[in-house]
Amino acid sequence: MNKLQRLANIFVSPEQCFGSIRDEGKNWADYVIPLVLLVLMIVLMLTMTSDIMEKIQTETIMKMNQLTQEQKEAALQQMNSPLVNVFKYVSSAITIVLTVLFTALVFMVVGNFIGGGEQKYGTLLVSALYIQLITIPESIIKMILMLQKESVNVYVGLASFVARPELSSFGFQFLAQFEFFKIWRILLWVLAFHVLYKFNVRKSALLVVITMLLGMLIAALWTSVSMGRAM
Repeated sequence: MNKLQRLANIFVSPEQCFGSIRDEGKNWADYVIPLVLLVLMIVLMLTMTSDIMEKIQTETIMKMNQLTQEQKEAALQQMNSPLVNVFKYVSSAITIVLTVLFTALVFMVVGNFIGGGEQKYGTLLVSALYIQLITIPESIIKMILMLQKESVNVYVGLASFVARPELSSFGFQFLAQFEFFKIWRILLWVLAFHVLYKFNVRKSALLVVITMLLGMLIAALWTSVSMGRAM
């Protein structure tokens, strides 16, 4: 199976995608192509939403009562500097890489040591990269919503039903973890475990869902604490 077929199959026939990774192996293109697509997507999203982000950051700085007017102006100038803008793109790309590396490591530990299976880290890493491609349609939809609402706080899941979200609330942030695209990624990991490790569906689901739920709890706690400090 060629790389374009694998890219397409992660969306339309993921079992064939993971089966080809298991049976046919992988090469440099399996690492580079998904990563390039993910970086291009984040660059596009940051570029398209830069005005919204700048507006929100400006409002946040102006509301900081602990800063003098001179300090606020200095912060605004620094925010718009070329170096800061370059760092924004570079840090976002690095975040993608670290996220994929960490995710693959976690699921290798779960599959190999907790599940009792045997799979190489490289195979899990390629699988993580392909699964991460789900963030491309997710980013496009969220980008459209952000531009429509002129806000970065957009949700495509249970949190969208909350009329007045309390960003510093752990309950709301945990609810916000249950988004359509995250559930899609969970299902893909269940299928990946079933195909790569040849676990039955029940065992695959238990290992993946419990791991993801723990991650969602940690993410919700971290976000709620961070939001509480920022307010």
